[in-house]
Amino acid sequence: MSKKRAKRNHILPKEYLRRFSQNEKIWVLDFETKKQNNPHIQEAAIIKDFYTVKTICSQKDDLIEQQFLSDIERKCDPAIDEVINNHTFSKGDTWALLAKYIALMYVRGPLFRQIILETFEQFYSKTFDELLENEEMYYDVMNRLIKKEPDISILPFEEMKKIKDEFEISPDIPRTFYVVQMMNFAANMVHIIHNMTPNLFCVRKYLDTKFITGDVPVIPIPRQATNDSMWIWINNPDADLYFPISSHCCLVLNYDSLRKCNTISPERIAWINHLIACNCTRIVLSEEKSFYWTRENRTISNDVNEIVESWGEEKKTRFRGALIDKIRPSKVRNDWGYLRSKDPEN
Repeated sequence: MSKKRAKRNHILPKEYLRRFSQNEKIWVLDFETKKQNNPHIQEAAIIKDFYTVKTICSQKDDLIEQQFLSDIERKCDPAIDEVINNHTFSKGDTWALLAKYIALMYVRGPLFRQIILETFEQFYSKTFDELLENEEMYYDVMNRLIKKEPDISILPFEEMKKIKDEFEISPDIPRTFYVVQMMNFAANMVHIIHNMTPNLFCVRKYLDTKFITGDVPVIPIPRQATNDSMWIWINNPDADLYFPISSHCCLVLNYDSLRKCNTISPERIAWINHLIACNCTRIVLSEEKSFYWTRENRTISNDVNEIVESWGEEKKTRFRGALIDKIRPSKVRNDWGYLRSKDPEN
């Protein structure tokens, strides 16, 4: 009897969610539905078939979820537990393992696909605009397209120019392509992450202020405010990467020379929670129903309804892809169902 395929894929690992849970139940605040629920970690942060790929053996194969991701998580979990419990990176391979884990957490969620899709759409829109600047090139491309797809029809050049703004160009990116890019990008990120300095922020035991996490758990932030839209954190001494690893501990990666472990104030925890909530695409997850976060005016709140009202609409209109030559951005592609994508049938 064949093994049943795993369809419900966790965009955040179950063991990771466990560190933000109580009795294996976790609070999930959804900015899209404007609702909060308290599911078991087995049922939280799931997108159906998100990592299902097409292989030579199967049209829908769960090997990425069940083997590749699970194997990395299994190997890295003891290293994460050591950091949380001992507040140290004492073992020689602890940081090497964590670098792999962080690199994967940086790209495994919907945001990575949103960036790919929005950037591709911009590129194709730019290409289409350039195509309509040259009539000869336009017909050359269209005629080659007809040879491949004889059933399609094309509009005359001048007519196409008149109606081009009515077109919505959206590449049909196969799911397996997304997953392959995720794996390649994560592999390239390991060395970059490993060269950074890990630091640890901890919550004082008597405080009720705790860290939250979200569908974008690793957040790069400049230390000094900048208006540079092309700001890059890689090899940048002005950058910090925040990555909560439990409700009581948060990794901070940077290019400082010394590793530090500090207990931090409730105000700083609320600010980090602000980063997580502001940068997520849809959900934040917390150990308790309410959590502390910093408003834009730097006051602190623990009202989850207020945070949804503050940022819920912004998430629907926030373009995440790379801007190409300052052309008009494509549509915001943050719908999880759309980003799940699918592979073409054989």
